[in-house]
Amino acid sequence: MKKIISIIIFVIFSSVSFAETPPEWKWEKAYNSVILISSEKSPENIVKLEPTPPDYFKDDGPFDGPKDKNPDDKSRNYQPQIPEYGMGTGFFINRVHIVTNYHVIRNFEILKIYAYNHPFAITNVKVVGYDAEVDIAVIEVLDDIGNDFLEWADTDPLIGDDVYALGHGVSQIWSLTKGILSYDYRPNPSTSFVHYIQTDAVINAGNSGGPLLNEDGKVVGVNTLLISPDKNYVGYGYVIPTPLVKRVVEQILATGQHIKPSIGIIMGIIDDQALYGKLKEEGMEHFLEIKEIIPDSPANRFGLLAGDIIVSIDNNNIYVVPHVIQLLWQRNPGDQLSFEVYRDGEYKIIDVVLSKVDSKPETLPYGNPE
Repeated sequence: MKKIISIIIFVIFSSVSFAETPPEWKWEKAYNSVILISSEKSPENIVKLEPTPPDYFKDDGPFDGPKDKNPDDKSRNYQPQIPEYGMGTGFFINRVHIVTNYHVIRNFEILKIYAYNHPFAITNVKVVGYDAEVDIAVIEVLDDIGNDFLEWADTDPLIGDDVYALGHGVSQIWSLTKGILSYDYRPNPSTSFVHYIQTDAVINAGNSGGPLLNEDGKVVGVNTLLISPDKNYVGYGYVIPTPLVKRVVEQILATGQHIKPSIGIIMGIIDDQALYGKLKEEGMEHFLEIKEIIPDSPANRFGLLAGDIIVSIDNNNIYVVPHVIQLLWQRNPGDQLSFEVYRDGEYKIIDVVLSKVDSKPETLPYGNPE
């Protein structure tokens, strides 16, 4: 049985051809807002491979080739010095700023932007900032190219809602695909602060950083991951939700970085069947349990305990982990959260002041592209 793997949807390419087929009028604004990002690593920064490629001309064959007089001589080791290219998607959120995935620009030193309504490569760009953990980056275009820009959706999409992905999957530039929101929560195993919404709109390598749009052409998320056993689209794409993207982007534009708040708890639905039954008999409707308290965290300092059942936070009913995470997306270090928890048969109110997540920012290997 093939192992299911998650793939960052970013594609290596060698050339791009641009067509001028006008979009349907409904999507004209979207097409004029979405861009193609070409990223390049220069030849001198490409690591050479060893050992020497095999000598296909054998000394004793009919095509007698040159003999290796010194087989230890590594001067013949080589790697063709061809620039590495990558292609991804991004979109304007105002006249000068572009949102994309961080992995689209990571490890590359030259960026070129191509717009639907502009026939020339745009190279006068710079990286404003990024969050490697969330996988969001903001790029600034220093030239006025007369582009349009997209708006953030005001409401979250619901399971079953129609959604549209616009981008450059498998080098099929400016391709619009339609699907539905097929699930509203998929966790990121590396960080509890990030989770995804899932769509069956077709996204492939090259769609990274592109917008997922609702029926009104507003952004409900950023297309980021392809879940597949064979590295090709099979119906499962993961998207960073707009509330998280918007938070990261606004902080980057304001300060150049994104700071995440921390409570210091590990959560999960209760796994003790007897306790579950007892709580049900008592009329309890909340079953999200604090499994562990991180030492020297806000939760530890302000009195939350392992085994507490979270009932509400700031008067918002809490039933599952995403409810807590989505609430954190609206808070910052130093903010106070009022927890209502059920402990030993009693309801308690515990106020917790959030701290800052200490994470070392990942750096671009050759500095920010200019």
